[in-house]
Amino acid sequence: MRDLIKGFAINTLSIGALIVIWYGITAARLVPRVFLPSPAAVWHSLSTGFVSGTLLEQTGHTVIAMLAGWFLCSLLGVVLGSIIGVWPLARLSLGPVLEIFRPMPPAAVIPVAIAIFGLSREMSLIVVVFGAIWPALLATVHGFSAIEPRLKEVGAALEVSPQAFVWKIALPNATPDIIAGMRLSMVISLVLVVITNMITGQVGLGSLVVLASRTFDMAGLYAGLCLLAVIGMVSNSVLQFAERWLLSYRQ
Repeated sequence: MRDLIKGFAINTLSIGALIVIWYGITAARLVPRVFLPSPAAVWHSLSTGFVSGTLLEQTGHTVIAMLAGWFLCSLLGVVLGSIIGVWPLARLSLGPVLEIFRPMPPAAVIPVAIAIFGLSREMSLIVVVFGAIWPALLATVHGFSAIEPRLKEVGAALEVSPQAFVWKIALPNATPDIIAGMRLSMVISLVLVVITNMITGQVGLGSLVVLASRTFDMAGLYAGLCLLAVIGMVSNSVLQFAERWLLSYRQ
């Protein structure tokens, strides 16, 4: 608990220092206000947007889309990664196929997804899952593949069934890698949700940022960016807390 409080205090001071520097730059007019509005102007845009309900709706759609994509890609990544990591035959058969798609930029899949699913939420979900599944998948494969030989020997000596070996030995050993991959998948999910919002114009913070830039509403643009930063920080902090709780048995 003391470490959490210390980390929160340091993060708060860092953010406060950044805001002070931001205010100093705008007060000294080192950057024209048309490009960098003051923190007060951005705060006014945030408060006005939430009072009117516009920002609340946009933020809600972005968070829901991010969580849906992250949950699905994490589920698929962990299941598929565990299969590949445990059974060598699955690695030999699926490895080449995955290596074909892994280097492909997620943005390159967007035109194909639009052609098949149209400008729908299903299209956005497919793009997010395709781009964000790799950290969870590869981390799971590494976690299951890096099981110590002595653990395998213990399982064989105790005549543990394959299912029991996966659940009682392999999965606990791979949990740190899996959580690390899921954290990275969360970040990528948020990025891809914003990108698909920008391209398709669907309700979300991505389309809000694009609209604000086109209308030269710089306060609204920075307000959207600040909200995206907060979403990323909060989601990462939640996963960090979950990681510490799940791995407390190792301490």
